[in-house]
Amino acid sequence: MLKIRIAALSAAAVLIGSGAATVGTAAHAEASPKCHVWEQNTTRFSGWCDGHGPASYRATITCRHGGAHQGARVWQGDRRGSTAWCEKNDRVANKWQFRTG
Repeated sequence: MLKIRIAALSAAAVLIGSGAATVGTAAHAEASPKCHVWEQNTTRFSGWCDGHGPASYRATITCRHGGAHQGARVWQGDRRGSTAWCEKNDRVANKWQFRTG
């Protein structure tokens, strides 16, 4: 007999600012992954998040003139990471974050 288990996924964001990570949830996330920042400057944000698939994460930033930009979505635990950046001659306005879900 084959049993299939279906789990509901909820979305969460790990916000990076002032050197501390905080977590905001869209629904009640069971556990938020610890995320590791490789680079955070005026034009780029990148890193990776602990965990296991099928949950995923992606780097996200908001640029002054170009709006929100997102890096590649990858499985939690994938240390290749995700990078978001602003276009040439644009700078990050705020919201360096990893969006998970």
